Amino acid sequence: MKLKSWLCCALLSITTGTAVAADAGLHYINMRGAVRCGTPSDNKIFAYKDDNGAWQGISVEMCRIISTAVFGSSERIKMVQVPDTMVSKALSTNKIDVMIGGLPYSATNEASTKAAPIGVIYYDRMVFLAQNAADAKSMTAFKGEKVCIVHDNDDINRLQAYNDRYQLNLQIMPYKNAAQARENFLLKRCRLYAGNSMLLQDMLVNTPSGMDGVEMLPETIDERPFYLFADKDNTSLRSALKWILNAMKLAEDIGLTTENYNMNLSSKDPSTRNLLGTDDALWKRFNLEPTWVQTMLKERGNYGDIFEKSFGEKSRFKIKRGKNNLLKNGGLMFSEQFL
Repeated sequence: MKLKSWLCCALLSITTGTAVAADAGLHYINMRGAVRCGTPSDNKIFAYKDDNGAWQGISVEMCRIISTAVFGSSERIKMVQVPDTMVSKALSTNKIDVMIGGLPYSATNEASTKAAPIGVIYYDRMVFLAQNAADAKSMTAFKGEKVCIVHDNDDINRLQAYNDRYQLNLQIMPYKNAAQARENFLLKRCRLYAGNSMLLQDMLVNTPSGMDGVEMLPETIDERPFYLFADKDNTSLRSALKWILNAMKLAEDIGLTTENYNMNLSSKDPSTRNLLGTDDALWKRFNLEPTWVQTMLKERGNYGDIFEKSFGEKSRFKIKRGKNNLLKNGGLMFSEQFL
């Protein structure tokens, strides 16, 4: 009987230990004192250092918000460039805590990687840059042309489906990385360059030479969401990140801004009180700073403010919000009450 009791306890201990190891929660973030955020590239859309050495870009903004939620400060971040082929390994080995974009969400990735999507950060369009497009009235003007593209199976499949649908006979020319694809496009080895509109807009704005006569075509190859990812075994961290992302959108949905959030601290609405940390119990259950949303609103604003400063009318890119608007304003972004 004693032997059976000992075995039972031993098995329970092993099982519990395995569960704790798998679901590390915020353990590694707190142990290091910083959030390690993966970003797909060091361009001026995702993440880059400005002339003062400060990190800028949408990946950086998102990482700062997570840092604010965990530590109450937006400064405790580390940006790590991670190619999409290495995202799963980087998450499972704790090289990064969260991946911001950069990995297509597909059935194949769901079944074969450790990266689990938390929610949509933003939607992007896959489009074309074109050389000498002034006289083109439609895509038929580019029939049979060569198309430079980064060798990404997801993007190539989307482009091929578009090619087949409109019978354009485009010659798809994949390159190992964005630098090679861009170089060959600028050398006019292909008349078209296919990619995500935000990355191509970055190229239009920041490439100093070789862009004369180049423009972005209005046609959409496909729509593509960009996700926040975490290790699928770390359910506690995934849960916390889900509600961090929701908080950004909910703040905009209910009209909380930098200017008025403090006037809502006396709100009687339970969701608003939970969101702002007036009632602090719910954020504490996620092991997050109860008043972090107040800090976010004070320093960065709500989801719409962050989008406009990173991509939109307040940025150099001037990208229309489109599907990144709230559902009630004709977009696809929605939030849930925080109850």
